[in-house]
Amino acid sequence: MDYDVVVIGGGLAGLQTTRLLAMRGLKVLCLDQNLIGEVIAVTGLFVQEAFEELPFPRHLFGDDISRFTIHAPGGNTLTVEHPHYRFSVADMPAVLDWMAREARHAGAEIRERHRLMDLKLTDSGVELLVQYPGGEPFTLETRFVLGADGPRSVVAASLGLPRYRRFLHGVEELRAADVREGEGIHWYFGRKLAPGYLAWVIPAAGGYQVGVAGHQRSGWSPARALDGLIDRITDEYGLGALVFRRGGVIPSRGPRPVLVKQRVMLVGDAAGLVSPLTAGGIHYVLQHARRAAYLVCRYLETDDPKLFRRPLPPELRRRLILKQAVRTVYETFSYDWMVNLGMTIVPAVLKTRFVRRAFYGSSRYVIRTWKPIQEEESRDPGDETGRVPGE
Repeated sequence: MDYDVVVIGGGLAGLQTTRLLAMRGLKVLCLDQNLIGEVIAVTGLFVQEAFEELPFPRHLFGDDISRFTIHAPGGNTLTVEHPHYRFSVADMPAVLDWMAREARHAGAEIRERHRLMDLKLTDSGVELLVQYPGGEPFTLETRFVLGADGPRSVVAASLGLPRYRRFLHGVEELRAADVREGEGIHWYFGRKLAPGYLAWVIPAAGGYQVGVAGHQRSGWSPARALDGLIDRITDEYGLGALVFRRGGVIPSRGPRPVLVKQRVMLVGDAAGLVSPLTAGGIHYVLQHARRAAYLVCRYLETDDPKLFRRPLPPELRRRLILKQAVRTVYETFSYDWMVNLGMTIVPAVLKTRFVRRAFYGSSRYVIRTWKPIQEEESRDPGDETGRVPGE
């Protein structure tokens, strides 16, 4: 065998599983069809739970955010702030570059601009057909494959797993602006603006990230909806020149029904690990990467397929099922007049702490402290093969 594990995809899920498996002493290869950080398909809004999985360096993030405001179609607003909970907006190319360096330092190999063309299961492992631009396709053999190649996963398609049929389609721009001090996150609702989901304005380094996502329907496109939103709010936020625009699709139906097939496992967006309610899920991805690394390592030691009976942590699966139920209710009853009515009644009826808990959950969190990360030169290489914390 050429490798113990080959990871397809160099995003958050792929790089985290690559690093964790390499730390366990396995021979790991990560393949990505682009340069690491070249194609970004996430907003980069990290919730506080994500930092419990991986202590990212502070300089990769902007100022912490503790407040968000909901804008109803009729113009009513509701602002909620938590005294301890924080959101953070990442410089995603820099985050992925740092994660790739950490994975390499742990002993993993990463090859960029290598595209998976096909894979097939064998008696002893998996055979991959891979191509580098301008080169001839070549084969790799591995004992196990992790598919972290996004919502339209080539790995899943090669295995004949059921395809996703329903996505949120979104587009986002970073607009240059002077961000107001103490600025929070803004959510905009409306069936014409974002059918089945919402639009957002998020303060970031150098300006505001403005985006729209929703379910495709006749007469609606995320690009036109975003252009209309920007025209409407430019004066309010002082939006200036376009810095970048990016877009993509987001799985909106929760985890795939099948995440493991023999010696192949899906993680990240390929597995559908996106919150059906908020369409976020960076902390879900990192949490599942830890479990996936543990299960794969144990499987390679024992060859016991029963380990994959529960590829998701039970608590995470229950949470996703509950959010899917809430998402279904929202899509069924999210008429603009109902949203406007709710925005009028909720602040008048419920106390502030109940509204805050509905959006933030329990108040068990304290303000995050950034853990120092040693420079590579000062690390003890012997520590890099230890087991993954928490397993």
